Amino acid sequence: MHRLGFFATVFWTVVCVLGGVGWAASEDTVREDRIKVFLFAEPAFFSEVAVDGWKDACVSLDNNLIDGSAQSILIGGHSVPAVYNRTDNWYCNFWDNYSCVGPDTAKLTFADGVNNLASVGWHTKIHAVQCLNGSG
Repeated sequence: MHRLGFFATVFWTVVCVLGGVGWAASEDTVREDRIKVFLFAEPAFFSEVAVDGWKDACVSLDNNLIDGSAQSILIGGHSVPAVYNRTDNWYCNFWDNYSCVGPDTAKLTFADGVNNLASVGWHTKIHAVQCLNGSG
């Protein structure tokens, strides 16, 4: 009887996880007027925030737990395969200030994502996101 309880627990765990994966996969991450930006903090993937990057708008991370601690970024999908399968023209500027202004040295630009912001010295610098849709 104990073995049956174990298998029932495993079964319901798998059902819940797969149900959650199906829900997350169907989430609308890319639209004409906005794209979801997933920011992950150190330690890797321990803390995560999803931000709506509205077209041409500056989204300040002030008063957000991820402010200044993003280590990795995915744009337009919660997983690397989802990001690679995108066919849109979105890209995002990540700013070292809250107002999305300044020279090119004050921003990083990505269309897909980056795994290790520390490798370019930006592991504590992201304070705002500005996404643009190159298709118009």
